[in-house]
Amino acid sequence: MKGVYTAIVTPFKKSGEIDFNAFGKLLDEQVEAKVSGVVVAGTTGEGATLSLAEKEELFCFTKEKCPKLDLVAGTGTNNTADSVKQTEAALKAGIDKVLIVTPYYNKPTPKGLFAHYSSIAKTGAKIVLYNVPGRTGLNIAPAALKLVSKIKKVVAVKEATGDLGRLADYLDSVGTERFDFLSGDDFTVVPFISMGGKGVISVLSNIYPEICVKMVDAALKGDFATAAKIQLATNKINHAMFMESNPIPVKTALAMKKKCTDKFREPLANMEEANIEKLAEIIKDFEKTL
Repeated sequence: MKGVYTAIVTPFKKSGEIDFNAFGKLLDEQVEAKVSGVVVAGTTGEGATLSLAEKEELFCFTKEKCPKLDLVAGTGTNNTADSVKQTEAALKAGIDKVLIVTPYYNKPTPKGLFAHYSSIAKTGAKIVLYNVPGRTGLNIAPAALKLVSKIKKVVAVKEATGDLGRLADYLDSVGTERFDFLSGDDFTVVPFISMGGKGVISVLSNIYPEICVKMVDAALKGDFATAAKIQLATNKINHAMFMESNPIPVKTALAMKKKCTDKFREPLANMEEANIEKLAEIIKDFEKTL
């Protein structure tokens, strides 16, 4: 895995149903921008509030719409059996890579993590391990990652702590060749790649995929001067994407651009009016620089 993978939003109609018309148009924009792939029904896609039937429909739709993109299905939960069932649904839809978050709430030991990922690996899917302690309460230790590295089907790691020291510890533990390390943090993509990372699973690329692709391509080619310039230019807009819980700001920004509604699944709520005004101003200022 290499390049920009967009953690794509899941648009909803005002009725609450998935808006496949809007979703298809968003996918077209990603293909046109030449992203490497998309992650469907991940955190940004509100996967935690989607039913299995809805995920199955999303997976099938995305595979049919974007047969040449590298697709990753969000199938991780804190329930191993449920994660296996969702992973089997992704495979049935023709998607062979799955994003598996470290189990939240349960806070398993390294032995439990190994068992969790081993059970999912038996489906035959390629696994992207997702470390995001800000949401799960579990920051996978380097020793635990080394243990999981024994599972051949775990092929990549989405590292979303924003802590480059943690990446360095991972590389010390498992080396640079065992996994494709992808940043899950838009703020630190360029330094992440400079340390051996292969790209990003991005929130910002929902809105500005071409800019994200340009930045990552430059970094992967070793043109860190160009890449760093873009990284710094996107700093404020990246902060804006996390003014409230993801995906509230990014979906609100897409709604501002008339690309989908700002409908969310509860318990997420619409963005505060004061923050909407701030977001609109930040987007306006950012787009003046393009």
